[in-house]
Amino acid sequence: MIKTKTKYEGDDNKVIVTAALPYANGNIHIGHLLEYIQADVYTRFLKLIGREAYYICASDMHGTPIEVNAAKEGVKPEVFVEKFWSEHQKDFATFLIKFDNYYKTHSSENRLLAEFFFSELKKKDLIYTKKIKVMFCVSCARYLPDRFVKGVCPNCKAEEQYGDICEKCNAVLKAFDLINSFCVICKNKPEQRDSLHYFFKLSQFVDKLQAWMLSEKEMQQEMKNWLQGWIDKGLDDWCISRDAPYFGFEIPGSLQETGQVKYFYVWLDAPIGYISSTQNLMNRMSKRWEDYWHKGRVQHFIGKDISYFHFLFWPAILMAMEIPLPKLMVHGFITVNGQKMSKSRGTYFTAKDFAALYPVEGLRFYYASHLDRKLVDVDLSLEEFKAVNNNVLMGSLGNFCYRVLTFAEKNYGCVDKIADEKNLNREILELVKEIEGDYLAMDFKSVVKGILTIADIGNAYFQRSEVWKCKDSNDAKAKVGWCVNLARNLAILASPILPEFSRKVREVLGEKKWGGIDVGFGWKGELGKVELLVEKVELKNEIVRFPLHMVIGEVKEVEDHPNADSLYLMKVDFGVEKGLKQVVAGLKKFFRLEELVGKRAVFCVNMKPAKLRGEVSEAMIMVADDGEKLGLLQVSSREAGEEVLFEGMVFGGGEIGYEDFKKLKMEVKGKNVVFEGRTLSYGKAAIVVEGVKEGARIA
Repeated sequence: MIKTKTKYEGDDNKVIVTAALPYANGNIHIGHLLEYIQADVYTRFLKLIGREAYYICASDMHGTPIEVNAAKEGVKPEVFVEKFWSEHQKDFATFLIKFDNYYKTHSSENRLLAEFFFSELKKKDLIYTKKIKVMFCVSCARYLPDRFVKGVCPNCKAEEQYGDICEKCNAVLKAFDLINSFCVICKNKPEQRDSLHYFFKLSQFVDKLQAWMLSEKEMQQEMKNWLQGWIDKGLDDWCISRDAPYFGFEIPGSLQETGQVKYFYVWLDAPIGYISSTQNLMNRMSKRWEDYWHKGRVQHFIGKDISYFHFLFWPAILMAMEIPLPKLMVHGFITVNGQKMSKSRGTYFTAKDFAALYPVEGLRFYYASHLDRKLVDVDLSLEEFKAVNNNVLMGSLGNFCYRVLTFAEKNYGCVDKIADEKNLNREILELVKEIEGDYLAMDFKSVVKGILTIADIGNAYFQRSEVWKCKDSNDAKAKVGWCVNLARNLAILASPILPEFSRKVREVLGEKKWGGIDVGFGWKGELGKVELLVEKVELKNEIVRFPLHMVIGEVKEVEDHPNADSLYLMKVDFGVEKGLKQVVAGLKKFFRLEELVGKRAVFCVNMKPAKLRGEVSEAMIMVADDGEKLGLLQVSSREAGEEVLFEGMVFGGGEIGYEDFKKLKMEVKGKNVVFEGRTLSYGKAAIVVEGVKEGARIA
């Protein structure tokens, strides 16, 4: 194993890696994915070289937006956030992002830690109360937090800015500073009122923050410049409480101290969620979170939009609590084709959208090839994405590994001879050392460049050797053996970025796992069949949206409809996100009651709820009807709630009525369900329909 060339300071052995906690109020999109892939690549590499590294995250579940949107849906905030907690984890898993713990800020651990922090800060005389002006919307009859007030920035005159920070000039604001302010809920002008609130003495940490900045060798220069600019302008004390109504943790004793119940501001308890998620994991492992946060290395990955909180408030709180400060890696924004993501331009991709259209490892490779230590925005040019995937990932790395492995397996079935290429071996092992150092420095752009350099060496060697002309000679067998070893080395080096690609290579070699950067040229053994290693990208002119939201449901209970001879009432489980729903279905003439219980089938869950003979149907089971028989669109091994899509299409959102449903010409062709030439599938497996004639309509 090659010794690691470390490019950072800190404890190498215990590492906690975090990405920003996604807000449980909306879908994960490709802009979010940049950071989670970045942190995933880093953690996978640390694990590969034997570090005790844990990738920690959680859903950020508190705040007014969640409280307001939950009320709009008629559910409690606790229920509202759970569906996003579940959905986000599925999206991350789709893109091969593997957390060691994905927890939640609305947890007993986080509440107790937030209360502990608050209590300790009060004991140190770092928290006090002060009467301040707050914004109150008379129309909505509620206090408005800063993010629920918009207006013109008094500093740069940018319009539509929130009342906490200007996204154009980065000026720190207060809601009542805004010009022509308005409530984002009702658009009316709010008024100022007095309210007694808790403040943290941030102003006392100016010197410590500056000293940290000057001593921190790993901090990006762009962030040092920003931090110095904020310090030069002066730091005000930080309001850490909010008025009701507010979804969050109630501040103990606030009613007695202020005359009103107050809640911890989300930006107080959210970053504490990094620790509480660590604590939740360590408790299950019979370990102590303090051993990692006090004695190890904590590495945060964040976007520049939340850098103010992570470079000022969070470090000051940790300093006060005498907890060593994390390292911070900041990335820029994602644009698509040079512009902000836009639904009207067809460049807004949720994680689900993108995964339905393009290979997920292609995006991981593309992002890695653009990420170094510089704080710059990353443009996802779809044409460049296609070129990088097809010409670079597939054309260089994928082509070499696939070509060599298939040639070796087809002609020899094993590797028992390896050419002794001392000079090339030495050159490659030097490149490996550089790649390891670049991984540790989080310079993934250089990592990709190094991997491709090695792949180019391999491609040139294989082509120059022309082993296909004398494939039965010992010389050819030895050269192919050397190439197989090089493919193995490349798969190991690329595994943090391309875990599925690497798994496929590893399984060809019959190896269960790789322990470290176990590169070299001594592997011999049997070869298995080779899967396609890289998927080709074909650009779609636009996102094709389909009006039906189809998911897998598991039938839990079935009973006769009390008022209709041909109908059943079914209780169907649609997984954590959508739960148990009642479905009324006209299946009685075709299926016995006991035949349906336990079946997993395809349902449409965005049908407008309908009352059928006095019973509400909240979804619709989809069946193939040939005029004589009905066939269920069945699956067996998939989870309830998993999405079902026509190839190259994504769900378009909104509800649909039955009359519009009937206009969609979906039919059975070759036992598959087809719409406009696209096959209905879950993952890459097509839905199969049995027992009906060709051309049966989906009804």
